[in-house]
Formats: sequence, C-alpha cells, structure tokens
Amino acid sequence: MKRFTIRFLALTLVGAMGLSLAGCSLLGGSSRRKRDKDDDDDDDGPKWFIAETSESDPEPTEPSATTLIEPTQAPVRPSGSWVVETSDELTYPDHVATYDEIHPSRPQGTVKGDEAKAIVDACEAQLITYNIDCYADADILFQDPEALGIDVSDVSWGDGYTSIEEYEEKKEFYEGILEQLYTIDSSTLDREDLICYEKMVYDCEMDVYCYSYTAFNYYTMIFNYLVGPQSDIMFVLDVFTFDTVEDAENYILLLKDIDRYFGEMCDYEEERVAYGFISSDNSYEEAAKSFDNLVAMEEDCFLYQSFEERLDNIPNLSDSDRDRLIEENEQVMHDEVFPAFQNCADRMRALKGSGGEDYGLWAYRGGDAYYSALCISQSNSCMSVEDSMELCESYLDDLSSELTSITQGGDSSWINEYMEHEYTKGSVPDDLSFLYDAVEPDFPSIPAHEYYLMDVPECFEENFSPAAYLGYHLDQFDSNLIIVNNGSSDSDIGITLAHEGYPGHMFQSLYTRSATEHPYMYLFDSTGYAEGWAVYVENYAYKYYADTPDSAGARVVAIENELNVILGTMMDYGIHVKGWTLTDCADCFNDVFGGGVSESALQELYTLVVTDPCYYVKYGMGYIHTAEIMSGAHGQFPNASDEEIHTAYLDALTTNFEQIETNMYEDLAN
Repeated sequence: MKRFTIRFLALTLVGAMGLSLAGCSLLGGSSRRKRDKDDDDDDDGPKWFIAETSESDPEPTEPSATTLIEPTQAPVRPSGSWVVETSDELTYPDHVATYDEIHPSRPQGTVKGDEAKAIVDACEAQLITYNIDCYADADILFQDPEALGIDVSDVSWGDGYTSIEEYEEKKEFYEGILEQLYTIDSSTLDREDLICYEKMVYDCEMDVYCYSYTAFNYYTMIFNYLVGPQSDIMFVLDVFTFDTVEDAENYILLLKDIDRYFGEMCDYEEERVAYGFISSDNSYEEAAKSFDNLVAMEEDCFLYQSFEERLDNIPNLSDSDRDRLIEENEQVMHDEVFPAFQNCADRMRALKGSGGEDYGLWAYRGGDAYYSALCISQSNSCMSVEDSMELCESYLDDLSSELTSITQGGDSSWINEYMEHEYTKGSVPDDLSFLYDAVEPDFPSIPAHEYYLMDVPECFEENFSPAAYLGYHLDQFDSNLIIVNNGSSDSDIGITLAHEGYPGHMFQSLYTRSATEHPYMYLFDSTGYAEGWAVYVENYAYKYYADTPDSAGARVVAIENELNVILGTMMDYGIHVKGWTLTDCADCFNDVFGGGVSESALQELYTLVVTDPCYYVKYGMGYIHTAEIMSGAHGQFPNASDEEIHTAYLDALTTNFEQIETNMYEDLAN
C-alpha cells in the first residue's frame, strides 16, 4: 500500500535496487563499526538486470532499434466493466485527474511579510506533528523530537494502516492547511520560505485528491513479500539507541506493541480481500514465508546481542538494571515478538484460496487514476503517465543510439575495459574515503559528519540488496548508516557506494539538511528525487574509477546500467497501463539487447513490478528528470562548472522537478 500523506514511513531508508529482495533486511549489531570521513582502516546504487550472453559470445550484445513492442495480450474489457470486480462500498475516481484538477489555479493571497512567514512556519509545524505521531517515528527521525514540538508520550509504532473511516478527517486536515497557505501573498516570502511554501501547497493538494477516494487504500498489499515492512522490522529495531534506562524500557514497550502493529496490518490484508482486492495465492504464501524467516531467527537472533551492546552506552547503568533489562528483552522476544510473526504467517496463509490473481492496475476500477497519482508521487514530477512514457522511450532510444555509436564505430578499444573493469579501491572504507576526496572538485561541500558501516548477516545476504543508506536522527549530522551486503558485493562496489554514499544518498541528505531551516524539506522529500539524484551521480562517478575520465569502456558499462533501469521503467508502465505479460516484458528487453533475455530471467523482476507499482518509476523517471535538468543547465549556462550546476540543483531543494528547474536556473542566471 502506498501512502500519499507520509513521504517517509518509519525511517529514511534508501537502498540499492536489487532483484532479489525477498526475506528480511536484518543487520547484525555486532558488526557495527563507527567511522568518520577520515577513517581509512582496512577491514551498492542500483543492481541492474544484465542481458544474458552465451559463453561463446562474451562481448555485450549490440542493441537493435528501440521501437517498443505492443503487448501481445492487450487488456480488453467492455466499457464500464473491469477484470477485477471490487466493492461498491468504496469510492472511485471516474477518470484520470489532470494537473489543473489536482492543482487548481487560485488568486494570490493578501497576507504579506512577517505574518506570511509565520503562517508558513505554523503550517510546517502542523504537518510535522500531524504525521510524526508515535514514539517509533519520532525517536528514529530526531535526536531531540521535543524541540520540534513532537509528543513522544505514545510509546508505540502508531497505526498499522490508515482506515477508510479516517479518510475524510485526513482530507479535511489537508484542506485546512491549504486554507491557511492560500491566504499568503507568496511574492513577499524570501527564497527559502517560498520554496517550502510551494512544496507544502503542492503536496497538500495532492493529499486532498488522494484522500477523496477510499479505493486508493486497497490496490496493493502491505505485506508485499519483496518490499513489505516485515523485510525491515528487525533492522529498524537495531537502529534505536539507548542513552538512558528509559530508552531501553521504551524499546521493550515497542517490542510488546509489535503484535498489535502487525496485527492491524493483517486486518488490512483481510479487508482487501473483503473488498475484492485479492492477491494471488502465491503472494500470500510468499508473504507467509517472509514471516517464517523471521520466526526461524528466534533462537539465534542478532538483536539479543545488539540489545546488550546498546546497554553499554547508558552511563552508570547498575548491574541489577542491566540484568533486569536483558531478561525482560529476551522474555518479550520469545513470548510476544516471534509469536506475533507466526500469527502473521498463519493469517496470510489463511487468505490462500480467496480466488485472486496479481494483476497490473489497468485491471481495476479506478486503477488508471491511482497509478497516475502514484506516478506523480514516485517520479516527483507532475508530468502525465502518457508524457512520461514518451519521454522514457525517447531516452531509451537515445541511449541505444549512443551505445551503437560506440560499439559499432570501428574502434574496439572499449572492449578491454568493459570486460575487465574493477571499479573499486579495495575495501568499503577505502572506496568511501576515495570518493569523499574525488567528488570535491565537482560537488559542493557538505557538513562535518560521521557514518557507520554495518554488514548484512550472512544468513540474509541472498535476500538483501547490495547496499543501502539510512539517515536517522536527522536533526544532526552524525547518524548515517551504510549497510553493505558482502554476499553480493562485486568488482563494481565503488560505483554502488557512489550511489549510497558520496556523492549519492548520504551526501545529498547531509547537504539538504544543512541548506534549509525547514525540516519539512527533508522529512517529506520524494523517493523519485532521492533516487533520481543517486542514479545520476552513480553514472557520473564512473569517471572517477575509469582508466581515463572519458573512457569509452566505462561509458558502455554506464549505458548498460542506464538501459536496464529505463527498460525496467518501461516494464512498469507496460504492466500497469498496457497489461503487458511476462512474454511482453521479455520481448521489450530483447528488442533492445537483440535477444538473450529469457522469461525465467525476468520472472522475479516481473513479480516485483506487478505487486509493487511504480517500483521502477521512482528510479527511472527520477533519473531521467534529474539528467535532463543537468543537461539543460549545461546547455543554457555553458560557462558554468559542474560544481556550480550541482550546487544550484541541490540548493533548489527537494521540490518537484519542475520547481527545481525554475529555481536552479534562477540561481545560475545570477
């Protein structure tokens, strides 16, 4: 289930895009190692699908013309009917909303100057406290939540899901925020306040639209077995820090609340079935297996040791309190946490036989409107789905042409680096240290900070992405975590760390937090913005590792990565708009790579995209929009350096891409 109100869930976790995401994102506390930017002791960005080649033909397959296929089984249904019949008790849009319908024009307000700024600040505070309403979110996101007026007395995980009974109340809340913001004469605001004002207006108008239709609550599973909250819960638990005995006691209260929290999400999955939004037996079985994986950890869970290690941070902790807390933690884990996971597994299996299938959103009443709203949110752009598909196909065609030009241009010098490249400096700390220095000429400075490294436990390596970044305690700069999966690290780990670290997610998060006094701008940023930047700088970073900065071999590697994320995005659109089958998706890849991509090779990716709409859109369209803005800036301001362009982009902050372009170009023109 996608939530439109909250731009974060419990934490700000952005990971490498991997195709094997089933299971649990569980990270051993004992392997945690504190690092700062200068630590050079010895001790992954998206992981794309790669077209298969035969052993007899080790060279990369040449791309063919990129006229994308039409689906072999295009969705056909009588007007006014749907493949999936869902409940009439819910409310549905009867058409895909236009930009002007969601963001209607309005006259300028009359409140000016300091009074206008006061309204901006008040609305920002209301939005933050309304959405961060439980201990779990507050404690993870802030070192000092009380400083922002956030109540942390409710020691819980908050609501497991938003019930449809709450939709009208939520819609009224955002309408109330808009009423206040609409009174402002925005021309009198300074730049930073104006950017925050424009983002809040844009976001709240989108929220009002999405809370107008209760069907929007049910199109997708919460317990998606690839990316559901069960994949992260153990990792989230490991992030909580203990400075006092009360912190440890509150952590134990959160453990006790897991049964209620996950039980409410089970209630949601059962409601979906009752309303006719029924997933396949395979999806329910795989969700159950993901909980089985958690239950299997009971006797050897890394959180037992992690809990004891975190107790060491509590000053003057008495032996009696330490023993008491350890005993309570283990008792709750055995008697409440793992039984709660078993209950979830049982309830998911009980849904098998409900008669559903995993369809793209085209098959549902209102699914086209839901997918459109989802695309706007995930792509960070107000561009329509149709226009986005055209832009994506055009970008794909340009990449294929460039690849053909290099690989068929008569100069075969690119082949050696392509086949033998190793884009790493050795260890993860070595790569991060190298990148920290390498990006300095091309990117702005970031605040002094620390980061931690965490290794994925070996038993979970198969089902965790190559790397991930977590920024927590966002009111300071020293709580940055980079998680590395040693089981899937490869010779390109340096490029992956560019995506996650410098100048990727960690770099962007640090810069944004230092560049604005409005926490709304980093609490409610778009996934499309964050992933667009990370994919862009990942491809930019090839020049730091390549044999030469303009290496043709490195460019072929980069293009191959770009092609795969763009193809994944076309697959996303194809499945949910055109009704593409697995065969159609394989044909799409083979149209570009000239063959060699089997349906079996795409099966897991196909399942991911069907069950998690817009999974690829946030990467692909986020990247395309970011790259287009950067290219346009170079064209319009040819004398500007990369550092100046990147600084202007980041200073435009985390608004949508249309607003970023306007604000960025204003900076570059001055």
